Amino acid sequence: MTFKFKIQKTPGALFWENVEEMLKDNKTTLKDVARYMRNGKDDRETKRIYDKLNRKRVEEINPLNNEAMDLHEFLLRFDDNLMFSDLYSDWSKYDAKI
Repeated sequence: MTFKFKIQKTPGALFWENVEEMLKDNKTTLKDVARYMRNGKDDRETKRIYDKLNRKRVEEINPLNNEAMDLHEFLLRFDDNLMFSDLYSDWSKYDAKI
């Protein structure tokens, strides 16, 4: 007996997939997000924040609320209509094949 089912992505995987795509579209990186979170400073604390965000991205772990809100605020600079729920949306199922 075989079962056919699709493994659903975790919320963390959806979040980071969408964030990576938005960062790529806007030609920015997580390092820029870390600098934004530190008000433009590029110091040891910025490196620590970047390392923490990068580890969560690699492991597909949901960020803490304050980190997620800072990421959302950073991405709002590029898209005024971006809602927080868009970061957790599974856009792949809505992609139209034309």
